[in-house]
Amino acid sequence: MDESGTYQQTNISIVKDSYVIALQVAKAKKPHTTGESLLKPCTVYSVRLVLGEESSQKMKLISLSNNTIKNRDAKMSENIKENMVSKVMSSPFFSLQIDESTDVTNIAQLLAFCRYITDKGIEEKFLFCRQLEMTTKSVDVLAVVADFFEESGPSWNKLEGVFSDGGLICLVHDQDSLLL
Repeated sequence: MDESGTYQQTNISIVKDSYVIALQVAKAKKPHTTGESLLKPCTVYSVRLVLGEESSQKMKLISLSNNTIKNRDAKMSENIKENMVSKVMSSPFFSLQIDESTDVTNIAQLLAFCRYITDKGIEEKFLFCRQLEMTTKSVDVLAVVADFFEESGPSWNKLEGVFSDGGLICLVHDQDSLLL
């Protein structure tokens, strides 16, 4: 690094650009390989035409490999989850809306939405989607929710209600558990 910090700033810009492109690939629902196989060659070529060879060489430094895009997606996803859980944990209480669904590969998924209080009022956001390993019975649903709570940190004591599409749900604070 030189005294002005130019090298460090360049590296930060390259990594930031990699995240921006990874986000665009994810929003477009395109394969991770799109960055390296399509976007990078087109961008390098366009930059060379418009800004010259020196700028084109800088564009080549942006890593857009399949693994890089996949890792960027995973880090952004983890950051979103941490922010969401932080908001839920800072709320005085929250509720869950849960439902199971079967994906295109015939695997049962549990979807959970959370309603909580912020300084802006009541917010409702997607909390998680997890595979139901065994069945869609209430015991298995509870196990998936419990695993998420254990690994992510929301408190059972702040959970005021759980809603689903048909099963009887009762919240028992004394036992720190749900009866489904």
